[in-house]
Amino acid sequence: MLFSRRCLLLFCAISIGAVPAAFAQEPTLQNLRIQIEQLAAQAAGISAESNKLLRENKQLTDRIRTAKQDLQQGGDRLLERQLQDDLQASRELSDQIQALDDRIYALTEESVAKQRLLVGMLNDEIERLAGEARAAKDAKTKTRILAEVLKLQEEAETYREQMARESSELLLSLDVSPAQTDGPDEIQQKLAVLQDQQDIIRSKIEELDRQIRETSKALDLRRNMLELLRDIRRGEEDEFDLDRSLDIAELEGEIADAESALEIWRAERESWDAKEKIHGEKAVHLAQELENMLQGK
Repeated sequence: MLFSRRCLLLFCAISIGAVPAAFAQEPTLQNLRIQIEQLAAQAAGISAESNKLLRENKQLTDRIRTAKQDLQQGGDRLLERQLQDDLQASRELSDQIQALDDRIYALTEESVAKQRLLVGMLNDEIERLAGEARAAKDAKTKTRILAEVLKLQEEAETYREQMARESSELLLSLDVSPAQTDGPDEIQQKLAVLQDQQDIIRSKIEELDRQIRETSKALDLRRNMLELLRDIRRGEEDEFDLDRSLDIAELEGEIADAESALEIWRAERESWDAKEKIHGEKAVHLAQELENMLQGK
């Protein structure tokens, strides 16, 4: 994802902040690698918990939508009470999901800071080893050192790519609401940030759509395979001489996993649709603020 230069400057100014106290202890490359892995594992665990709540909230949302339709057609009081309970439960789930998202944001922010430090240290180590390679007297030593340099360069590039992905997630959380002290330059800067946020959201929606399409096709294929296998098992003969060791339970497990993944992705898709709508409304509001300023209103 490419961001405008102005947007990146604003993001860096807001997100980097003070260097954590732990960094003042001269961390080693290996310690930083371990810490980054630990942060990723923590974020993955929280994300799994968030996905579970998203799935529950999706079921509630579907039930709420159906209940509203039934009430419009003359549903009873019991249905109305159930609707109120579901609405309250959905609000509580949304709050829990937001709290988990806040924790993921904090972990991601810490991870990006550590990765930035690690990449700097890797670059220093690469420069040091390159100097050793230049000073090496024999080809064998030079080759060994240069192989290590290439390995470290690949590692640094991997972390740079990871930082870019995680920085885009942090960018989405930047507040672009207009302030009373904002002038035209600040509004234009926030509009640039908002545009980048909208690009990230659209990219995420496209990725989810792709995952949903591909998984739906794979799910249909496995369902057909399962039905065929059951028909063969029910028959007296296997005229196609198919391998009877094919495991129905394994196919059923794959189908259950795919159905669960689709449920999560569809819930996420609805959440990102809502974010896209909110950011679109913000863009209209900011553009109007800028126009009013330029016209001296």
